[in-house]
Amino acid sequence: MKHIGQELFNIIEQKKLIKKEIAKQIGITPVYFSAIMRKDSIDAELLERICKAISVSPAYFFDDYTENKNVIGDVSISQGEVDLLKSMLEEKERTIKILMQAKGFESRQ
Repeated sequence: MKHIGQELFNIIEQKKLIKKEIAKQIGITPVYFSAIMRKDSIDAELLERICKAISVSPAYFFDDYTENKNVIGDVSISQGEVDLLKSMLEEKERTIKILMQAKGFESRQ
């Protein structure tokens, strides 16, 4: 298993998140949150709350974690996020088509 505290620290730094805000969001003091980042392991329930606050899967902290990721530059996104973005784009295109028809424009397909 990875060093939980160090991994949390790295993620927070990489995402440029504010530790004080994360601590407030999960209901702990900033001092305790800083102490967590020095620990190699923490309570699973606390890890889950932190992960939710920083938008990371708790599975990330386990050695056998593998998620289907696409990497674009220095940004990585999961397949689930790609699928969500595709569906949002399809809905947007459908909405544009409806609006264009309502204004009397013909579809060019």
